[in-house]
Amino acid sequence: MKNLMKVSLACMLGLVLTMSNVMAASGDKVTEKAREAVSNAAPDDWETLAKAADMCIKKKVNLTEAKEWLDNSLSIKESALGLEVAGDYYMLNKLYDQAINNYVKSMLLTKEKDFYADTEGLQAKIDKAKKLNEA
Repeated sequence: MKNLMKVSLACMLGLVLTMSNVMAASGDKVTEKAREAVSNAAPDDWETLAKAADMCIKKKVNLTEAKEWLDNSLSIKESALGLEVAGDYYMLNKLYDQAINNYVKSMLLTKEKDFYADTEGLQAKIDKAKKLNEA
């Protein structure tokens, strides 16, 4: 019985270590890919900066550098994409008022460009942030 428990414990430990390595490798690939995209981008390429930040934020890796890329993107051009990614960043960090502000700005820019554009996804993010802010 003791041997069975030892073997089970060893298997569980091995599984945990394997999964943590897989998760870390996945995050590293995202970070590498994002850094490569940023390094190959033109100095005024706001879109690549925003997309690189978005990749990291979605995977919850390299958030400090992602925020820098996002800030640089928004300083070059305040875009609907950059503002939505900023909202996602603030949601991840539980700064719901800031998330809502960025989502609303993103929605307004989207509607300004195309009044009939679908902003349902942004509205859902705003509603979620409001609910979490009230909780």
